[in-house]
Amino acid sequence: MPKKLKVALIAPAFGQTGGPEIVTKNLAESLLEKGVDVTLFAPADWKIKTRLIPTLEKSLWNMKDFKNQTTLVRNNYLAQSQLEILNHKNNFDIIHLHSHRYAYTLAKLTKTPCVLTFHNKPLRQEFNFIKSAGIYPVFLSDAYKNKFKASAIINNGINTKEIPYSFLKGRYLIVIGRITEPKGIDVAIKIAKRAKKKLLILGRVGNSLKRQQYFNKKIRPLLDANIIFKGQVSQDKVFSYLKGAEALLFPIIKPHKEDLFVCPLVVMEALACGTPVIGTTIHPTPKPLNDPEVAFLSKNFSALVKAAKSIEKFDRIKCRKYAEKYFDTSLMTTKYILLYKKILKNTQKS
Repeated sequence: MPKKLKVALIAPAFGQTGGPEIVTKNLAESLLEKGVDVTLFAPADWKIKTRLIPTLEKSLWNMKDFKNQTTLVRNNYLAQSQLEILNHKNNFDIIHLHSHRYAYTLAKLTKTPCVLTFHNKPLRQEFNFIKSAGIYPVFLSDAYKNKFKASAIINNGINTKEIPYSFLKGRYLIVIGRITEPKGIDVAIKIAKRAKKKLLILGRVGNSLKRQQYFNKKIRPLLDANIIFKGQVSQDKVFSYLKGAEALLFPIIKPHKEDLFVCPLVVMEALACGTPVIGTTIHPTPKPLNDPEVAFLSKNFSALVKAAKSIEKFDRIKCRKYAEKYFDTSLMTTKYILLYKKILKNTQKS
């Protein structure tokens, strides 16, 4: 019998509901299904099917003093969450990180090959610094192929088998994401009001002054009986709200031209729920979003309003099938396993 591949996945420390955290969980459970001996290093409050080695007693967002933590306290918790693997470093063939914070330090302190998935665009200096430690970098989109020399380009994935769906017409529009200006939450409200549709808003306001001011000045005054703020909810509730929606509004605003788009989980999850996407034009456009029965993208506000009024043109069955075809976790996992094996093969040669 061939030796089982032993992989350690290092999760971010904040919680289990953020994008990078969900991807880490999806990958861990999918690796397990494919016969990989996988161990997740994450806070003790994570719910996961795989073997879990706790890095913190609680995720940062679940700590009672989270809002009042100083930078020093927060940074030490973050370091602990990422460096606990060093107590077990010789037990694995591959260490796979999902946060670039402390990645350089970790890689320098172990001989085990380290893979790092960049869920956010790094600065050039940061990327070069991290890569100099011998880390194998992975990016989420072909858009970064010419900007950074990556070991692989692997799109995120979702577990479509566990996502409920509905082919019945929805009862409201929905927008999901951090309550920040780049996410275009205020634009989504304006689209819904102009289209005379009910809108549910799901997302975390955050503690920073900038985010609090955005919510209080641009969002709170627009809330009423038809524009409803639900706040941050569990993943199961996200799916429940998504499958009951007519469409996901995704009027994202990119402040800088060089910030290339990576198809976010919420878009994948919406399609998996059978819910079409209406949003601003993005680059590069993921293939499924080129289908007019699955999504409508435009820079024109009036066109977005018209699309929100014309939900019948979308095909909910097609949305679900596209999510299964392009975004299922198994596709992502297969690519990561191939990368792990390639790295180990090259390491053995050298």
